[in-house]
Amino acid sequence: MDYDQKFDDDFRELFTKLLRENEEFGKELWSALANVDWFHEDDENKTECGHSFRSAGSLIASILCHGNYMDWYCSAPDGVVSEYIANAMQSKGWKYEILTAPKIDDAELALLRKRLQK
Repeated sequence: MDYDQKFDDDFRELFTKLLRENEEFGKELWSALANVDWFHEDDENKTECGHSFRSAGSLIASILCHGNYMDWYCSAPDGVVSEYIANAMQSKGWKYEILTAPKIDDAELALLRKRLQK
């Protein structure tokens, strides 16, 4: 099974009507897509179904049938999944994991800064 396609299909099925009735909902959707990996409970390989900031915006624009990714790019905080979206996606077997930047300590940061100055 192509879980990336299943994700997009399920996402569209669940949220198209509400998004077309209330475009502001697109911000909530963008937040739940950008910097978030979604996994289907039936996928033994745990395929990461996620969207970059741009592709998240493109998906929303394509659902609305107008505009482009820039209309949604950074329209809300990334990596925030509302309870409504989490529950709706869970009803289709999807769980999520928010992506975070790796943490570095002050010593590593100082080394990086030195390298960048060269």
